Amino acid sequence: MTTTVPPRGEAALERLLARAREIAETETARLLERTRGSARLYERARHILPFGVVSSFQKGSPYPIYVSRGAGSHIWDQDGQEYLDFHGGFGAMVVGHAHPRIVEAVREAASRGTHFAVTTEEAVEYGEEICRRFGLEMLRFANSGTEATMDAIRVARAATGRDVVCKIEGSYHGHHDAVMFSVIPNADVMGGRERPAKAPVSRGLVKDAHRYIEVVPFNDAEALERLFTERGPDIACLIMEPAMMNIGIVLPDLAYLRRVRELCTRHGVVFIYDEIKTGFTIAAGGAP
Repeated sequence: MTTTVPPRGEAALERLLARAREIAETETARLLERTRGSARLYERARHILPFGVVSSFQKGSPYPIYVSRGAGSHIWDQDGQEYLDFHGGFGAMVVGHAHPRIVEAVREAASRGTHFAVTTEEAVEYGEEICRRFGLEMLRFANSGTEATMDAIRVARAATGRDVVCKIEGSYHGHHDAVMFSVIPNADVMGGRERPAKAPVSRGLVKDAHRYIEVVPFNDAEALERLFTERGPDIACLIMEPAMMNIGIVLPDLAYLRRVRELCTRHGVVFIYDEIKTGFTIAAGGAP
């Protein structure tokens, strides 16, 4: 009888995986025991909401945690379990939950009415402040990040007369057709740094939508230059986060953003910063 002994590296990997499975089983049991209120709410929610949540980003296994309240940097779930909130509403809650001054401002504004479908003085004042901080000539308010990026791309196409959109592999810019490619591609559909995969992440897109998208890796100005040299006259815009945040926080290399700006100017490509997450957290006027 012969026995095959796995290489040392494979044995170590198997031990690591076994330990990971053991931890997962233990922690899952603890989760189920501590979050019975979330489990009950999930049973209600899953019948009326896909995955039991209002956004697919929030789905969880075996079910999502449902939050009941927040104060400062802490939140509490349906069972009264307390958590530190490191997410901060995608960075929007920079001063924490239920800050007294914000609560009072919201209460005061609501006491004067909540929705008029016309422009108010407060909207003008707010617009003036945003233009001042970001050095803008004009702005348009939007209801969501998806709507904002969709409108920005439409303006870019109108201004250039071109149709193709360029984006960064692994970035998310909303769920409209123009950018529903290569959001978080699996390893088997990634194309490598020379030619990242244009992988659609949803069904229901127009069948030839892939013709109007190009994907480049982050922090690689040379790859972008090669693409612009090849397809520059077809590309309306490049949309990107100045600090990539869909796969964690990936900071740009030194001089990368400046080089991208130069390439876009040279090839007549509109350069769109998606600062839904970074706009007020990197600096008062966003990224440079």
